[in-house]
Amino acid sequence: MIGGCRETGATGPDRQTSFHGLLPLVSRLGGRGLRRAVAGLVGSLLCGLVVCLLPLNAPRAQTTGQGAGSAGDLQQRYDAAFEEMVRKPADLDALFTFATLASQNGDLEGAISALERMLLINPDLPRVRLELGVLYYRLGSYEVARTYLETALQSSALPPDVRSRAEQFMAEIQKRQSRSRFSGEFFLGTRYQSNANLGPPTSSVRLFGQVANLNQAAVGTGDWGAVGSIQLRHAYDLGTQDRATIESQFTGYANRQFTLQTANVSLLDFTTGPRFQILQGLFEDVSIKPFATLGYIWVNDTPYYGSYGAGLETGVLLSDRVRNTSVFVWRQQNYPDTSYLPANSQYTGLQLSGSTTFQYQINDLLAVYAIGNAQRYQTQQTTWLNYTLWGVGGGLAFRFADPLFRSQMAWGINLSVNQQWWTYDAADPIIDPSTIRTQSDTIINLVLTVPFDERTTFSVSAGRFNRASSLPNYAFTDNSVLFGVSWRF
Repeated sequence: MIGGCRETGATGPDRQTSFHGLLPLVSRLGGRGLRRAVAGLVGSLLCGLVVCLLPLNAPRAQTTGQGAGSAGDLQQRYDAAFEEMVRKPADLDALFTFATLASQNGDLEGAISALERMLLINPDLPRVRLELGVLYYRLGSYEVARTYLETALQSSALPPDVRSRAEQFMAEIQKRQSRSRFSGEFFLGTRYQSNANLGPPTSSVRLFGQVANLNQAAVGTGDWGAVGSIQLRHAYDLGTQDRATIESQFTGYANRQFTLQTANVSLLDFTTGPRFQILQGLFEDVSIKPFATLGYIWVNDTPYYGSYGAGLETGVLLSDRVRNTSVFVWRQQNYPDTSYLPANSQYTGLQLSGSTTFQYQINDLLAVYAIGNAQRYQTQQTTWLNYTLWGVGGGLAFRFADPLFRSQMAWGINLSVNQQWWTYDAADPIIDPSTIRTQSDTIINLVLTVPFDERTTFSVSAGRFNRASSLPNYAFTDNSVLFGVSWRF
């Protein structure tokens, strides 16, 4: 089939900012047993960063069973189909083939033109009306889409699977046209990590500038665990000319290790704020969103820190295929002292962070993106815990026809690579008073998504997190595999 949908806008950045401060958390846990808590969390959330290229709450895009092929091959078949349609302007097969390839190649208007010509030749084609409804939906013309879908649903000859798909898009249109819109996603899976406690590869570390030996329990150890997350979104349309909406998102995350219970992590995060269009008449799509944020993290079922802050998100459609999203956040993080963490308050401080993402939609099958980020953390009293972080990264999201079951649901591959550099302000007198800590992270993640239906998806990911450090206490490598099922509504 031709139809599907793809969302742009706030989805990606919101997912990124939901899990604020996690890489700094890994860093701070250092050589202590606490740092075990966050190993798996990092891999999962970086996976979420890549999956942000896919829609959260819309029916999944689909491809034909002919196979996606390369971008060059798709263009060649598109050109050949166009020539065939010109030669045979009244041939329904030629028109439908061109419409399918035009949709896959990003030429939605061309696909619409071909399908509407089919209806002029034969008005009794409910499947074609369905595809037209889907294409107009993707263009944001919801009233026109609704008209085509309603007409298609009136046909008694519409197969059950096609009718179900039309009804899903009708429900999605109703949701998008409602002033109050609610959506969400649940995920449940299991993960293996080769270094679940993020321990160093050997027992040799530094203490007061001298070589010291850890006990074997503190060295990197593998473990399995269960992972669960929930994201709930709400948007309320204020009905103004600048298309202002109030957007809110709640995120919950928890992992439970099967053996290393001290690596259990729980997270709650909430953001809310208005989004509205600016510079209308000069640019097609420029939005800003000031927001407030609250968060809390538990490690080993013990409070680790609470945070509050504010930020600003900007979104700019630079061209038909290029979008930029930037996020700037100020956040106060308060670390309480507990019986489990008696000196935890030394980490209390202020975090300033910013990130910018450029996404280029090559065609309906392939998108690439590049990310840059920076962060500054300033504690209230402990200079050797102050740091500056710089990072760059990129990735791609590719969809292709189901190679195994020959269904109409497109599979997806997502690849991300990120590099980060940390510099601390002063040497830690307890670890090594003569060495200022520096470190670099290389993070790679590969995700395969296999949809069961329009809302349910199976995913499997493989990741590698490698940290090099000027102090052996903080160096580690963790390889992980995560698989599970998500459900969107």
